[in-house]
Amino acid sequence: MEFVNPKLVINGISTEMDERILIRHFNAYGKIKHVVVYFSIAIAFVTFVDPSKAQIALQQQQHIILGRKVEVRPAKPKAEIGKRKIFVGGLPRSITNEEFKGYFEKFGSIVDAVVIHDKETKRSRGFGFVTYEAEESANLVLRTNFHLLNNKRVEVKKVTPRQEMVASGFEFPPYYYDPYYQTYFYVVWVPIPGFY
Repeated sequence: MEFVNPKLVINGISTEMDERILIRHFNAYGKIKHVVVYFSIAIAFVTFVDPSKAQIALQQQQHIILGRKVEVRPAKPKAEIGKRKIFVGGLPRSITNEEFKGYFEKFGSIVDAVVIHDKETKRSRGFGFVTYEAEESANLVLRTNFHLLNNKRVEVKKVTPRQEMVASGFEFPPYYYDPYYQTYFYVVWVPIPGFY
């Protein structure tokens, strides 16, 4: 029996599109279990009670909510994300998201690339994450543990979803919550003094 995902990702939402508005729109396709909205990144997740109703919503040519066209697509199952997502540690503090993404695009098509910044100072925290469309691209990056980025040696590691880490007995930070995929990722990264 094939798995049918009951969760949809809605891209391009506006600040007026709260949970109530999204429920009203998607209830036309079937009963909604819950809605989560992230205004800061203009993304929402809508989960149907019946997964087949999510498929019906996906068949709609376009979705217009409050006069604005939004992109609706199936959410990726959490288990497959970890195979395509990598952690990059030891980043130069001056690196921009564009430089970061530009370097890793050489290995394959990217779904998301983000340098993590301190919320108060807005400076890079020295690490980031890259999610590829294909697992093969992530594996290509991981063939080499270290890469040269802006004349600085950075380390790459596979990101392991939380459920896999807990199952193997690891229950400690550091971890990273990804609102796009609505899951926690644990990262095991040990800096070597003087190595960078």
